[in-house]
Amino acid sequence: MKLEQAFYPSLLVSESFYPLLGREQELYQAVERMISDGYYQRIECGSLKTPEIRKKFIRLMESGGVGFTQWITNDINEKKLNPSTLDGQIREKTIREISALVDTAAESGADRVAMVSGPDPGEAGREEALKGIEEVLFAVTDRMKQYPGMILLLEPLDRGAHKNNLIGPTEDSVRLMERVNRDETRCLLSWDSAHMALNREDLEESIEKSSKYIGHIHLANAILDPTEEGYGDWHMAMGKPGFLDEDCGARILRKAAEVLDGVKMGVSIESRCQPGDDPFANEKKCREFLMNVLQRES
Repeated sequence: MKLEQAFYPSLLVSESFYPLLGREQELYQAVERMISDGYYQRIECGSLKTPEIRKKFIRLMESGGVGFTQWITNDINEKKLNPSTLDGQIREKTIREISALVDTAAESGADRVAMVSGPDPGEAGREEALKGIEEVLFAVTDRMKQYPGMILLLEPLDRGAHKNNLIGPTEDSVRLMERVNRDETRCLLSWDSAHMALNREDLEESIEKSSKYIGHIHLANAILDPTEEGYGDWHMAMGKPGFLDEDCGARILRKAAEVLDGVKMGVSIESRCQPGDDPFANEKKCREFLMNVLQRES
């Protein structure tokens, strides 16, 4: 059996078409072109600011039979909010802002909203921050109950490396998911290979440990040696000088296919188109990489 039977392709629009962010009509036209190709079954993009574009996205997603994930990380950061803050007032503001972004996502036709946890405060404040992020996730998933079928995705980043987020190492991610989903599963993990590698974790072991709560997979590359230029997760192209090539991508997905208990999972390539480059050429490279990986035997 080939890996394509266990996974469906997703397009990380906000990275592949990065130069078009803020130019929503052009971004919409690019997404329309991608969906017309019939390859991608899910689109991932930042929140849409224009009500008319949101309406057009709903129609486009419905006509193409495509799922839509709205990423809200940039919205949170732009307002200097923080889901893992130790400040109760900022936490309340963060909850209100994310709740409003959930409503925006619903207006755009999104069935998933995705975010990260925010900075790690360090060992002294970590336990309190973990209680805080749990409070945020409970509040947001409660808001989502008015939108049947909507799921919250939390992406664990690296801790103590490049992005240094609270969530984080696989064990902490899983413990948090166990608490947040104790009554009903409404929050899952968007697992990212670059951040787990920067955590110095065994990637297949991380997949296995978190398999119950994985809702999506990003194949992302990074330079792992802190002494090398470009160290960290900069949403680089696949292959050297990073660690993630087609063989590595296939190993990750083989393990995921083995432990995900028959659930067909979305997978996307996280590679940013640089300003001045052709976004469609970047998407083509990402698509070719993903297609080659998914053609491997499981």
